[in-house]
Amino acid sequence: MNEPEALILGIDCGGTHLRMVLVNSEYQVIAARVYKTQETLKGMDPVAELANCIRHYLHRNLPEGSKLEAIAAGFPSMVAADRQTIIDTTFIPSLQNINVCKGLSEFNVPVFVDRDVNMLLRYDAKRLELDPSNAWLGCYIGTGLGCALAVDGKILAGRHGVAGELGHIPARTGLHCGCGNDGCIETKTAGNTLTGIISAEYGPDEPIDQAFARHGSEPFMREWLDYLAQAIATAINLLDPTAVVIGGGVPQMTDFPKDDLMDRILRMTRKPVPADDLTLLYPPVKADDGIIGAAIYARQHR
Repeated sequence: MNEPEALILGIDCGGTHLRMVLVNSEYQVIAARVYKTQETLKGMDPVAELANCIRHYLHRNLPEGSKLEAIAAGFPSMVAADRQTIIDTTFIPSLQNINVCKGLSEFNVPVFVDRDVNMLLRYDAKRLELDPSNAWLGCYIGTGLGCALAVDGKILAGRHGVAGELGHIPARTGLHCGCGNDGCIETKTAGNTLTGIISAEYGPDEPIDQAFARHGSEPFMREWLDYLAQAIATAINLLDPTAVVIGGGVPQMTDFPKDDLMDRILRMTRKPVPADDLTLLYPPVKADDGIIGAAIYARQHR
């Protein structure tokens, strides 16, 4: 008699959309479903609402003859060192001080939780076959500026679990950040910064995915790129990484200035090394990248 196929439920929770996918042992994805985050996590107990969504999803999509092996979820949040508790989520007000693993205990399988960018770096490390020696740096530019760090092939969590908050290094931007501080570099480097500028200057109908193609030479865009280069160069000078991965939705936009960004980073990077042999890696971005990374994380810890 054949053993039932063991599947991992991967969850990628973003500020706008929440994605659920089943992942098999070959890291192939099954039955992708997308929900609106704010509607799914509404109310006073967002994890109970998430559990309800999972219950309905599994009822409709878990194949007959298979079993649920684990749940692995990435959140755009500060995740505590216990890798169970979400401390704070800038773009999702309902996700504050919540033990996700306890809230999903009804499914009677291990539950694995981490920052979404850490899940992305796990997947990028696997597909790019990164050398596990020394350090990796993953910079993911989307709604915010996300960053993941790894040392000797292991994600660096830090004392409180929140290592890698590159977007929140102080840069005297003069702007208030969603985290509560003033002057975080994310206020000048994130995708929502571009969206706000483009909308204010050219109206809400101006396509954000054409921001670089249509406005790449304008002063506000050069300033945006300078701040981004400053953030990345700061991490490079601290870590001296063997690999620098640039991901997220913003670098996928038409005519994203990869060469210009590299030149600006090199101007701020320590000479002669790591500047002399610095390489930026731009892997293609797909919707399930973080979910596959979550499944990798779950299987590593099973």
